[in-house]
Amino acid sequence: MTKDELIAKQQIEIEELRQKISEHKKIFKNIRGIIYGIGGPLNDNKLGYTRPQMKIFWDIMKGISL
Repeated sequence: MTKDELIAKQQIEIEELRQKISEHKKIFKNIRGIIYGIGGPLNDNKLGYTRPQMKIFWDIMKGISL
């Protein structure tokens, strides 16, 4: 493999990874919206999540901070 071929291959890989990052950011934004929607602006907890379950969602959100 020549140097130019290697550079071209690496650039293609970089672009593919950038695309995946973009897709993942969109997915995380959706997840964040779903999780924050659990309590909604009125903190109504319509689905009846328990406090331990809400703690899990809180921990997930701390890990998804983008």
